[in-house]
Formats: sequence, structure tokens, C-alpha cells
Amino acid sequence: MENDEIYFQFYGTSKKSKNLLTIPLSDFQFRESYTWSHFDKYLAFEELMETDYFSENQSLPISNFYELIENEDFKPILERMGLPVVQMPVKVEIQMTGNSGHEPEFEIFINTNEGIDIRHLALVEFPFIKMSGETYYLNQSIWDVYKAAKLDSFDHKYEQIAKIQKISNLNDFDVDDFLTREKYEYIEEYDLQPTMLDDNTMLLKIVGESDELTSHLNNNNSQTTIKNSNERTRIVSSQQVREDINIINQKKILKGEEIPQFFQNPLSLFPEHEFQFDLESFSKRVIGFVEIKKPRMQYNEGKYSWFDDESGEKLDIDMDELRKDVAAKPNSNFIKHKKMWIFVDNTLRKELNLIDDEEKSHKSKLRLDILDNEENLGYSVSNELNKQFKDFPVPSTLNATLYDYQIEGFRWIASLADSNSSGLLADDMGLGKTMQVITFLLHQQSLGKFAPTLIVLPIALIENWENEINKFAPSLSNKIYIHQGPNRIRNHSILEKQELIFISYDTLKIDQLLFGRINFQNIIADEAQNIKNHSSERSRALRAMKSEFRLAMTGTPVENSLEELWTIMDFVQPGAMFSLNEFKKSFIKNSNVDLLMKTLKPYYLRRTKKEVLSDKLPSKHILAPTYLQASRIQKNISETMLQSIHSKRGNMLTVIGNLRQLYAHPGVFEHIEKKVNIDDAPKLKELITLLDKVKISNEKILIFTEFRKVQSILKKEISSRYGVHVPIIDGNTKNRSEVVKDFGNQTGFGVMLLSPKAAGVGLTITSANHVLHYTRWWNPAVENQSTDRAYRIGQTKDVYVYQIITQDKENFPNGTVEEIMHQMLIDKSELAENVIIPFDTKLFKEQLYSFFEK
Repeated sequence: MENDEIYFQFYGTSKKSKNLLTIPLSDFQFRESYTWSHFDKYLAFEELMETDYFSENQSLPISNFYELIENEDFKPILERMGLPVVQMPVKVEIQMTGNSGHEPEFEIFINTNEGIDIRHLALVEFPFIKMSGETYYLNQSIWDVYKAAKLDSFDHKYEQIAKIQKISNLNDFDVDDFLTREKYEYIEEYDLQPTMLDDNTMLLKIVGESDELTSHLNNNNSQTTIKNSNERTRIVSSQQVREDINIINQKKILKGEEIPQFFQNPLSLFPEHEFQFDLESFSKRVIGFVEIKKPRMQYNEGKYSWFDDESGEKLDIDMDELRKDVAAKPNSNFIKHKKMWIFVDNTLRKELNLIDDEEKSHKSKLRLDILDNEENLGYSVSNELNKQFKDFPVPSTLNATLYDYQIEGFRWIASLADSNSSGLLADDMGLGKTMQVITFLLHQQSLGKFAPTLIVLPIALIENWENEINKFAPSLSNKIYIHQGPNRIRNHSILEKQELIFISYDTLKIDQLLFGRINFQNIIADEAQNIKNHSSERSRALRAMKSEFRLAMTGTPVENSLEELWTIMDFVQPGAMFSLNEFKKSFIKNSNVDLLMKTLKPYYLRRTKKEVLSDKLPSKHILAPTYLQASRIQKNISETMLQSIHSKRGNMLTVIGNLRQLYAHPGVFEHIEKKVNIDDAPKLKELITLLDKVKISNEKILIFTEFRKVQSILKKEISSRYGVHVPIIDGNTKNRSEVVKDFGNQTGFGVMLLSPKAAGVGLTITSANHVLHYTRWWNPAVENQSTDRAYRIGQTKDVYVYQIITQDKENFPNGTVEEIMHQMLIDKSELAENVIIPFDTKLFKEQLYSFFEK
């Protein structure tokens, strides 16, 4: 251990030598060493090293250790690594030994509850104690005070003293006379208080818990001394707070439209910085402090009136005066009108007749905010879909040979753009939607309609897009600008000159006002289900952008509700699916699927692998499930769980989750983990039989389960038995694309463990041709997506899909949770094929629960 990081070293030993191993182990080293004693420690290390908890230098920050120790899924991994998982109760005493006026130094004494200095009994290496052959960890507050005393750097001595005193007081540590006598106020938190200085000027006042603390914060002094009678108090701010205040002070006085902008999106006014203060939550707390209205015109009883799009209240607006104000400031997002701040979007400009005829002919120019379409259809886009689709040539700059259906898809997209329309490309996963869009972008480049293009997508997919462009469209490679991180472009005039911009949904949400001023040629929304909630900030931000052409890409346009489809289409082609209210009446309440598909058809394209690749892809074999009998230990545990189901329905979700894990492997339960052998885990035993066959074929397999403890057990068992790296991809995995690349480059037999949801998008793993759904997911469409990680373009071998299902006739004569889930998923499988009909996961779970209530 060094400073605040835990470092790991592994040695290969023999009778004659001890050699330091290079980590991570190469495939050769792995095969050479997997039979060694204590190799499980390395497997546990490798499992954690693949997550975001580890630093780039393969060390574990102690702060992350404390986070992991509270996580029941990761705690067993720490124990396997040899790290302590039991806390030792101790008493803490702190003494100042240095000169408080110059260089204060502190000693931290750890005592037993009887007051004995523990250093006489054990080896203390903060935050760990080794005693009687066992290692324990100390409470995190003890680590915090030790870190402040011995490791942290401070700008001045008083900050260190103040922090140590605060931690000590909060945790009842014993302190010496100096720390008892001296009074410090250590500030780690603050609040913001907006104050209107006049109608056009607002002050952001930084507020503390008292007048003295408020004065200190606003002056941002390193320390302030207050004397009352014979008592002296020093006020000290943390370094983080002082950095925050320095940045806030740059915009302490807000003028004009900065005021409503701050309340709508406070982060847009400040540089990238991790504030101690939650600016976004602040803007929600003070909503209404400044009136921000989104006026919309309504014709009623022979006259026009104005109402607020958000609240529906009537607004007192002088149309001529507002038109004059908006025209005078064409680039402003907000205008002051009769003491109200008016949000100015192109819908409002249109209603004020401030968009000329030429702009009106371009659908994109009429778009900045379209939320009025929820109650009434206040904005729609015309198109020229009567035009015939054209046989546009595939651009010669494309370094790839397209399948016929991909050429058709490219021409469909290009024809939509040519007809002043937009679209939703909903091809089945694995059909190459990205390739079709890249081809379209090359086509737009040849027409001079390429720049600027905005591609909005999950951050995990940016690298994949970049790689695809570099490989297949090198003429676009030097056009790419990735808008992320603290050094991203903040200047509008520079940003609008970028030709191909990649941005995540969340970054667009933060920088929406900056991007909302740019007239894009094309906006592509990849994995567009990210905007499925029409009221979310992500959705509002994307739908507020302006462009000539818009394309949504998603293989799952509907996951839970048809409203998700409306939201995506309201980005693609506002008005095509009517207002949200009308959409609900026509398609949700009446369930008119035929009319829905007819209305959607002009803007929607979906092909499945079965339709277009049946003669080009290898076969997919979904094998009959293998049924097993639960072991005695599983039956005993499930009997106890069954009793709890009958006693308390509120516990149902937890019990069903525990049953699913129990049948996966009983070792997930801490009290029996070390007692389980292979015969106690029949599913693992069957898995090994399957893996033996895959290994003989020299092929690879993907194993899906969402349970982290199950993943850990399987990784340990498989690596120890076969001597292969077994990578895990779940929500904690860093560098997913690198993990997949390494797995693909691994020769011969290989195993990868994946969480169905985390692996749902952006992964192509055609190096594997066996797929096992070790535990089942609630939604058959999600399972199909998981299988499609392997069964997609690029797969050269037949793909085999397996399920292993546990039975327990003693406790569950009508079927275990695995049997019932399997049958329900089979019954619902047709729904999974129709991506427009929502799969009701909540109803699925309710139906599952009902089986166990009988």
C-alpha cells in the first residue's frame, strides 16, 4: 500500500526462485499458472481490475475499497483477494505534536476498547490492522482523519487543523487540549441564494449556515478569525469550496438573458467543473424565482389568445411589442416582456411571423422546441413524400461492399432527405445500421449537404462509430470532432464550423443552448430509445435542435409504452403522429395497430435478419432447454424462501430474485458459500459439460446473467478449470470495446460473461458462436438482443443458443421460477418480434408473482 492506493503484486514461486509476474497475465502466463495454489486471488484481482473501481495504474484507491465493502456483490471478491472484510472496533485519540503556528503535526493513536495502544498488539498499516494472523479494516472516518493528518496537502495549516477537528468532533474521537481549546469552523458545504438587484440584474450570493460563514464565503478568504469576548473562532473553507467560489464569482452578477438561462440550465454558464454544490438540483429547487414562459398562440371563439406551454395559464402578451423585441434580438434565446422572461424558439418566431417564406419551406428552420405537440398539435413539418425513391449510386468513397438490403436502406434514407422528410431506421440489431448511415453521410458530402452533421449517441458507442468511419469512410475521418470533457469547445462560432460532431445525450442536455443556435444539415440519433421519455431533459434537448434532416436509429423503438414511439417520431417528423393526446386516443386506447403502421410507414423502415439475411448468415439453432433437478441444499433453502412468500407479498420481488440466484448457484449466499461443491450446483455442473463440448470444438461462448455474484462464481470456476481469461461485461466494466477486441483476438476456446442490459447495445462479438442464457431476463426482446451480439453480420459459423432450467418438484410442483419464466417467455416471444407493440414487463412480473401466491 502506498499513500491512498492499494497496490498488488503477484509472484510465481518454485523451490528455487520467486519471480515477480507482469499483470495482467498474458494468455501464456495464465495457462502456465492457473493450477497454482492461491491463483484464485489473482482471478479476484482480475475481476476488479476490469471495473471502474480500479485506477489506470492497476491499483485500488482506498476510497473505492470503502465503497466496495458496502456492496454485497463485491465484498466476497475483496475477501478472495485477501483484503479484510471485517471491521475492528477501536477507540481513536488524536494529539498535535508540531507547532500549530508553523508546521502542525499529528499523531493518531488506535486503542482497544480497554484503552491499550493497539500497536503493542498488532501491526497497524492504515486503514488495516493485522493481528493474530487476521487482517481487519478500520472505520472510514478513522481513515479520513489519518489521511488529513498524514497524506493530504493543504494550502495552509489552519485548513488541516480545522478538518481534523471537524472529523474528530463528528465521530467522538478523543483529542488533546489544543484541539479541544481551539475553535474552528470547517466549511465543506454552501448554498446559493439568487437576489434580484434590479429588473435586469441578478446576484448569486453564496450562503453559509450563519452570517459569519456567509461573509467568509463571499470574501473567499483562506481563513477568517472572529473574536467574541475571550473566545476566538477561525473559519476555514475546504479547497474544493474555494475552487467552486472562484468559478461562481466569474458569473456572480448575471445580466439580461443570462438570468433565465441560469435557471433553465445553470451548467451552461460555467466551465466544466465538479462542483461541491449541485447546480442542477438547485435550479429545480428555486423554480419560479424567475418567471420563464413559453408562449403559444391559441385560436378560440373567433380570437387569438396566448397561453404558457408548460402550465397552460393565459398570458398577457402584446403581440406587436413582443414581435418587435424578438426581431431586435434575432440570436437571443430569452426576451424580457412585461416582467416575464419569454423563451424564444422558432415555433414562437413562426407564430410572430418572423420566419420568411424561404425558411418556412425548410422544415428544420421551424424547429427549436416542440413540446406543445403534447396537448395540441402546435407544430408540424410538411414533406414531399409523393416523390419516388431514387436509385442513388453508392458513393465511390465508401470502402466496403454493401448487402442489397443495405443499399436499399441507404437509398431510403437519401430519398427521405431528398423529399424534405426524415426517418426512423429500426432494423434488427446486427444488420449494419451504422454502415447504412455512414454511406448516407458520404452521399450528403458529395452533394455539399454534409456539414455540419450532429451525431447524438450513448458515450460507449463513440469509439465504435469512429472506428467504422476510419475503416469504411476515411474521407470523413479528419472531419470528426468529439464534443466531450472539460476542454470541449464553448465558442459558438468555432463549434458551428466543425463538420462531424459526436456528442452524448447527457452532454447535449448540458450544452443545449450552445447547440440550439446551430443550423445542422443532419442530426443522427443513435440508440434513439434514449429519448423515449417525452418529458425528460434528454428528449427536450434533442428535440430542440435545428436541422435539415433527422434520422433516429434504434432496433427497439418501443420498450414499455407506445408513447416512446411518439416521442421518437416527434423528433423525426413532428406532427406525423399527431399530438400526444390524439396519438393516445387513436393508437393506445383503441389499440389500432393497422392504422398505426399505416401512419408510421412513410417514415419507418425495419428489416429483420430472418427477412434479409436468411441466405447470407449461418443458421441459428435455439436448442431445447436442458432440465435439471435442484440439489438438496437448493431445496432446503428454497423451502425457507417459499415460506416467506406465503407470509409477506411485499417481499415477493426479493424472494423471486433470490430464487433465481439460488438455482444459478447456491454459493451466492454468504452463509453457505464455502460449503458448496459441484454436486450442490447442478446448473454449473451442466455448464461444465457444455463448456467441454465447446472447448473440443475450439469455439467461444457468451454466457448471460445479470447477477454479479453469479458472474464472480462462474469466472472463478471456469478460469480455474480451463485456464482461460473469462472477461465480464456489465455496468461496471471499463473499456468495453477493448475487452471485446481482446476476446476476439484470443485464439481457440473462450468464455465471456455478460449482463443482458449492459451488453444490449454497441457490441459485436461474432468471435463467439455459442450463447447461453444462464439466468433469464424478463423481456424476450432483451434476450434476443443478447443473442444478437453473436448472431449478426460478420458471423461465419452456425450459432447455438442454450437454456438450462432447474426443477424442484418437492417445493414447486407447478414449476420453479425458472420453469415458469421460460414458459412465459415462450408465450410472449411473438411480441418480441414486433418492436412496435410494447412488452409490458410490469405485467409480466405480476403474472409471475401470481403463480407463487396460489
